[in-house]
Amino acid sequence: MDYLPAYRLKLYRNFKAIDAADYHGIARYYERFEEAMATLDAEEYFDCTLAYTHALFETGNYAQHVVMCDHLLEIVIMQNIERWGGEDIYARLLFRKAAALFHLQEYPKSEHILRELLKLYPLDRPALYMLRKCLISQNTTVLMRTRAAAVALTFLAAAAVAVELLIVRPFFLDYYEKSLLVHNVLLGAGLLVLAGGESWQFWRCHRLAVVFAKKMQARRLGAISRH
Repeated sequence: MDYLPAYRLKLYRNFKAIDAADYHGIARYYERFEEAMATLDAEEYFDCTLAYTHALFETGNYAQHVVMCDHLLEIVIMQNIERWGGEDIYARLLFRKAAALFHLQEYPKSEHILRELLKLYPLDRPALYMLRKCLISQNTTVLMRTRAAAVALTFLAAAAVAVELLIVRPFFLDYYEKSLLVHNVLLGAGLLVLAGGESWQFWRCHRLAVVFAKKMQARRLGAISRH
């Protein structure tokens, strides 16, 4: 369908009049006039589609957001758009796509994109932190074992309390202090195992992410020095 210039101007003007924080309104307007949006000038279309893609993320429509990110990345590459709104638009879209995949629990895909992003921008701290979160979410074997051990120790502590209340205090009062020590030790051990597992998981994944980023930074510096 052909749209007159006046209609396209009104379409764009009305879209830009929507409050930037009204993400649901932006998404509804874009989807209502999506066919007409495609007839806008290249810059206007990109501007509107970028705002719509951002709105999808903010409203939790992560699967749709990923699709639109791919569409915008294709436009960025084809039209050689380097910066938009003062930002490196390619890096911004890649990061948002990785974040959406993380929310969708597609951690390997998110990790892959973040590693590719860090190859280009090793000093990108948000990408580094997101990579760490991806690694934490995937490498859960040690974490699950320490949590299971902590739960087991907590149940043993509860059992020790029951024995203390039902048997030791009524019939073996001389052993009360020792039984009190047993359940306190079991409970403390459970807390220590849980804290230790969480800390180890965090440190290990943080270390993996940092080492990768530093490796990519050294590679880029080496490439620059050779030129």
